[in-house]
Amino acid sequence: MNCKEIWVIAEIRQGSLTRTTSQLLGAARKLAEQQGLHAAAVLLGGEQTQADELARKVPLILWVKEPRLETYEASRYAYALRQLIEVRGSPVAILTGAGAAGLEFLPRLSMSCDSAYASSCVDLWWEGSELACRRPVYGGKVYEELALSTKPAFFTVRPGAFAVPENLETPGKIEAVSVTVPEDLGLDLIERKRTTAGQKDLSEAARVVAGGRGMGVPENFKLLEELAGVLDGAVGVSRAVVDAGWFPHDIQVGKSGKTISPELYIACGISGAIHHVLGINTAKVVVAINKDPDAAIFKSADYGIIGDALEILPGLIEKLKV
Repeated sequence: MNCKEIWVIAEIRQGSLTRTTSQLLGAARKLAEQQGLHAAAVLLGGEQTQADELARKVPLILWVKEPRLETYEASRYAYALRQLIEVRGSPVAILTGAGAAGLEFLPRLSMSCDSAYASSCVDLWWEGSELACRRPVYGGKVYEELALSTKPAFFTVRPGAFAVPENLETPGKIEAVSVTVPEDLGLDLIERKRTTAGQKDLSEAARVVAGGRGMGVPENFKLLEELAGVLDGAVGVSRAVVDAGWFPHDIQVGKSGKTISPELYIACGISGAIHHVLGINTAKVVVAINKDPDAAIFKSADYGIIGDALEILPGLIEKLKV
């Protein structure tokens, strides 16, 4: 049984919907309208405030109320979504963000449904009745375009791929759905730990300020934190900084760290190694600050400032504070 819907699996971080979820809701609304379908958000667990927030962005919210979904665990999410598909029918497509959770549970769900899956997409459109996507391959060196003919088609989408939509004139309908998730699915969550407490998630930040070994010593990264604070952004670092033991891996930007798509990316004292550049190649605007005029990062920058970041940043921060 099929249903004429496109589902967006909502992501909740620190009690709020992620920016990526809001972007995908706008994309789902547009795609659904083009084919005479219905856009819906799926909220796994969650609270009334989050359901109400979703209702401002999409006409239908499928709120799966199951206590075992309050804490994310991939096998539980996949199990609950498979039950939802069996109860409601197969949607045309299922979308979620290409973050750690989405990249973990959505491939499991697609396999259980014997259906096609495309990861880390940067665009979605229709090819006839099939949903097509554009996605990077070979580490972002090239892009491929493909259309998925199975129903449902599964897609994880990179942050920043779409704009955040305007709120609906009339809030969407919230529909409670009951599923039962077994207590034992083979894995137990032992501990959840944040190593960068208080900082915005890199993949969610619209503005990112990142530093490399050119910042000199770890204490100088206070300047980056201050600039990020002024911009309401997040701080990232290069692989060299992580390898030196200055900061944890979960704020590393690059192919071996996090691939991000902020509206603004400021690289300070970063040389521009290929594995770093591959992590920011979908950023909207890249600004590079480096005292080496031949630094590779300038080849990937929209704007370049040749100079010592330690001398430039204090003045930039003061100007932005005004």
